[in-house]
Amino acid sequence: MDRIQTLDQVQAEGELSKRKKAAMFVSGLLIGAVVLGGIAWAAGHGMAPNAPPGSSSVAMKNIQFDPAVLTVPKGTTVTWTNDDPVVHTVTSDAPGGPLDSPDMLQGAKWSFTFAQDGTYAYHCTPHATFDAGMSKWMGMTAKVVVGTGVGGGNGTEPMDLPHATYDARTTRPAPAERWIALEAKELPLAVAPKKVLAAWTFGGALPGPILRVVEGDLVHFTLYNNGTMPHSMDFHAAETPWDVNYQPVAPGTSFSFDWTAMWPGVYMYHCGAAPVLAHIGNGMYGMIIVDPRNDTRPAPDVEYALVQSEIYLTDAVDAEGMYHGDIDKMQKVTPTYVVFNGYANQYKDAPLTVGVGKRIRLHVMNAGPTTFSAFHVIGAMFDRVWVDGNPANEMVGLQTWQIAPGGGATFDLVIPAPGLYPFVTHSFAYTGLGALGLIKAT
Repeated sequence: MDRIQTLDQVQAEGELSKRKKAAMFVSGLLIGAVVLGGIAWAAGHGMAPNAPPGSSSVAMKNIQFDPAVLTVPKGTTVTWTNDDPVVHTVTSDAPGGPLDSPDMLQGAKWSFTFAQDGTYAYHCTPHATFDAGMSKWMGMTAKVVVGTGVGGGNGTEPMDLPHATYDARTTRPAPAERWIALEAKELPLAVAPKKVLAAWTFGGALPGPILRVVEGDLVHFTLYNNGTMPHSMDFHAAETPWDVNYQPVAPGTSFSFDWTAMWPGVYMYHCGAAPVLAHIGNGMYGMIIVDPRNDTRPAPDVEYALVQSEIYLTDAVDAEGMYHGDIDKMQKVTPTYVVFNGYANQYKDAPLTVGVGKRIRLHVMNAGPTTFSAFHVIGAMFDRVWVDGNPANEMVGLQTWQIAPGGGATFDLVIPAPGLYPFVTHSFAYTGLGALGLIKAT
């Protein structure tokens, strides 16, 4: 039985768990340092302490430079190491600048000795673009401050962007032949107050647009890759050859394929380019609903689509003030946030609404990439749940239903009394990380 006095208490449980995990993690690091004989370890992406003349290093990982701002004395030799499974470069922003590495495969190193004072801005050619309007490089960028800059550290303030509540309302379409086009691109998106992710997206949104078709519809799909790296499309709702239609699409190109929606349900779509964990973890996912052609279920009065996902942020921002997806945290499953529709707690301040006694239908998909969702509405019961959203998989009178990563379900409920009804993942360690919203019945 849930005994929750306030929403803040719900989230406090998750925050307490987060602090305990952090303490355990730090303790493990300290023990590891002793075992390894006192090796010094400095946490924190995006900045580096001042170094004496000699040598310093920059890691290329998670599609970013770490640190993004390096301050060194004149005469320092800096070595870059590519820890990513994709090609990177170290290229001066200024045409003809001194930093001009060859293409660097995973494990490659490249060094440069800074003999003159100054600020050396640079970027990775495959993973950065020049914004003519802002007259600057955007994406995988960084800088080395030599000489007079010694003593500052990073100094970059986190970027802040306005956030518009993700519109979760959705309605059933009529059967039709469908033409769907999505653009793959990278751009900054807010995921919490003063937390801007350098997101990889479909359609410039996190999650991608809610797509909805009807069982039997022929879908003509095109992916336009306007990003800086290969992307692809994997529709869980489609039956189609993986090696033919889910192939990586190079930047600046497009790819089309057709498929027929044969099975009704609530499905995930996502980028399947390698490494898939990084592409999903950085935001390349969305929901597609396939409505049954002959739907005999009770008609809902209102429908909403909710995508649960984890967000893994680096510990510090890059030179532009953005956080990046942290592949190490993804692999260790230590999320910064767990959210519904891409932003922490957004439906706490902007509740979903329904009339008292009206049927509300919630289409819920768990994008993961790793944790399960234990979807639950506090103070209400699901009179019907359809596993994977398929009407053939009906269950009756449920309190909570578990959704695996990459899975979905449809939940129906009728709320008999006015008030606020929180929806959460009942894995409360994650509720406190942002997986909480409200249904307001009036």
